[in-house]
Amino acid sequence: MDSNNNAELKTEQNKYLLSNASTSSIDSKSTCSSASFKDINESPDNILENTSYIKEVYSYNYKQELKKIYSIIDGDEFTYIGMDTEFPGNVCNIYNIDNEFYYKNMKLNVESTKIIQLGITLTNKNGEYPKDFPYHTWQFNFKFDLENDKFSEESINLLKKSGIDFENLKKNGIEQKMFVKELMNSALVLNPKVKWISYHGSYDFAYILKFVMNNDDKLPKTEKEFLDTLKLFVPEYYDVKMLIKDIDIYFNGGLNRLIYNLDIERKGINHQAGSDSIATIEAFHKLIKNESINKIKMKKYKNVLYGIGAGKDNQNTIKYINNKCNNNVNNLSINNVNESKINNNTVLNRNMMYINNQKQMNNINVNNNYMKCFYPCFFMNTFNVMKNNFYQMNFNRTMMA
Repeated sequence: MDSNNNAELKTEQNKYLLSNASTSSIDSKSTCSSASFKDINESPDNILENTSYIKEVYSYNYKQELKKIYSIIDGDEFTYIGMDTEFPGNVCNIYNIDNEFYYKNMKLNVESTKIIQLGITLTNKNGEYPKDFPYHTWQFNFKFDLENDKFSEESINLLKKSGIDFENLKKNGIEQKMFVKELMNSALVLNPKVKWISYHGSYDFAYILKFVMNNDDKLPKTEKEFLDTLKLFVPEYYDVKMLIKDIDIYFNGGLNRLIYNLDIERKGINHQAGSDSIATIEAFHKLIKNESINKIKMKKYKNVLYGIGAGKDNQNTIKYINNKCNNNVNNLSINNVNESKINNNTVLNRNMMYINNQKQMNNINVNNNYMKCFYPCFFMNTFNVMKNNFYQMNFNRTMMA
């Protein structure tokens, strides 16, 4: 990135940060009570073996750990950031389809739910981890309450099987509002020197943007506004799924299949953000070393997320469906979502969808632009036209890659 681009980016960032929409509470004084903020030396997970890759971060040590991340990034060497999030699945789904269907569906679900984990892994341009440091990955665990927060039952069950302790999250998880100011000062965002690496990262970056915008948990209204705003806070990022989309042996399947094909050893527990962030950054560097990703691809797919904006998939299918119906979702609002609970904040699972599908469709107001999601899904692949202009989506990737 040349100096002119840096200057222009800095100007745009300053304009955004001076706006009331983005800084109303970011600049406000953030404090934490002594009950929830302990000295790191009092934490049992401060005792680390040299072989430990992942640092668990909770309410009592997140400030110190973000400062450590800042000190490492500030050296200008370890500026490649592998990133992954764990979140509670899709709790609602739009059934009317237009060219921004995926973004509007993502926006609705990210605004409706809370992040569970954020994984951050640091490397240099050669894929090497920080030297003389006991760990290179931070797993931030956020406060999440299964009794009050929205979630997809299938997604939560998967995370439980992967070892995530929701009782601990309820007691010791990081308050998301308190996390924002420290994140803004961590050099992770608003820093043109760093490069963020994700795998199928649109939801991951949406949760990051929800953090830093700090605008009543709202995301930008349109896909273009989302991408423009994301670029202000994260000037350079790459989506590994986008970089390999023309390589069948790597593209078909999720992150686990990718690292298997690349002969990368899994570090940590699958479906936890720390482990997945390591897998993502190691896959990225190995793809560069075996020349599956070259400078041309890096330039072409810089700041392109798979499934959104220039990374849209199945555009011809979407255009075909748009020509067949006049429905739109321009008036979509989080306030429209039906807040009624089904089985303690969960939604019906996939098996129930086929049994209750017609009954559910008959109960939905056709003037609304949303419906409850019956399966925690992440990306659509094909569309099948159903009765009464409703559409059922078949997905080629489960939410947890």
